[in-house]
Amino acid sequence: MRPQSATPSPALSAPTGDEADPRDRRGRRHRLGCIILICLCAVLCGARSLTAIGQWAHNAPQHTLTRLGARITHPELGVRTAPSAATIRRVLTSLDPAALNRMSTAADLAVLIIDGKSVRGSRTRRSQAVHLLAAMAPTGQVAAQIRVADKTSEIPALQDVLAGMDIEGSVICADALHTQTDTAQHLVKERKAHYLLTVKRNQPTLFNQVKALPWRQAPALFTEASRGHGRQERRTVKVLTAPRIAFPYACQVVRVHRWVKEVATGRVRRTYAYVITSLSAEQAGAARLAGLVRGHWRIEALHHVRDVSFGEDASRVRCGNGPQNMAMLRNLTIPLLTELGMTSIPEAIRWVSYETFTRPLELLKIP
Repeated sequence: MRPQSATPSPALSAPTGDEADPRDRRGRRHRLGCIILICLCAVLCGARSLTAIGQWAHNAPQHTLTRLGARITHPELGVRTAPSAATIRRVLTSLDPAALNRMSTAADLAVLIIDGKSVRGSRTRRSQAVHLLAAMAPTGQVAAQIRVADKTSEIPALQDVLAGMDIEGSVICADALHTQTDTAQHLVKERKAHYLLTVKRNQPTLFNQVKALPWRQAPALFTEASRGHGRQERRTVKVLTAPRIAFPYACQVVRVHRWVKEVATGRVRRTYAYVITSLSAEQAGAARLAGLVRGHWRIEALHHVRDVSFGEDASRVRCGNGPQNMAMLRNLTIPLLTELGMTSIPEAIRWVSYETFTRPLELLKIP
């Protein structure tokens, strides 16, 4: 039985338009939507490679292929045939990643968290590892993901990952790499959005200005404590206005003091994080700012799951758009596994794999 704590997940609509299919019309024997749904089902069961996805398809029984809309090869008997491993490989390595991006269910764009990740296993002797930049909603759905061009950085790619989305009034959260004046001006002046940017020593002038603010006299406006993963943690938030900060549209500066104690060893660590935002005090108080700062860590958790639970960095998928499409398949399936309400993603994957040819279809709401 499905866990009682689980809630129905929104269905993912596989691409069906001919314009998205990278194959020549004369060579199409299997629908693109069927191939993508097979890939999603296999990844939900823990498939980490194109070979594993092909094996799932090869072993799928007739009742599963019927629900997936696989090709009928014997009309008299109603026998269906799954796409071969070679077909799946050809589609995933040549498919435009935008087709999978459009499958995302992130409808609420009030807050978008930006972060990048390299797929280390995609590195070859002639090319560097594929680096991806993603925009994620706090609920865990990835609204967009693009590949950062080789020999460039994430900084100009931030505008590209947000292109095509209506972010007016949204809050864009990003790490210190994106704490750039051009980025702030683009978000506020051109896109009518707000920013929440981490301040570190890569911007020494700004960092020194922020650190020199009268934090000792500022009251602690918000405190939050938690316990888990073998440690106790307490976060104290102070907020000051930023009238003299030399950064475009800066309204408030946040300092988060993290006190962390390792339960097993008793070791205590104290760290300070500084954040600058265009949100005014009327738009965001200390509690909301603390939630936005902590929310940024969720995309790092997503990347951790892709590495640890799906072996992304060990993946040897290198050709064409394969690394980016495999990463997006993982992005699409992780929220579905999270909604099962289990203690960890590996546990959720195991639960799905126990009935490998029915439970993935139920999660995807395939009748």
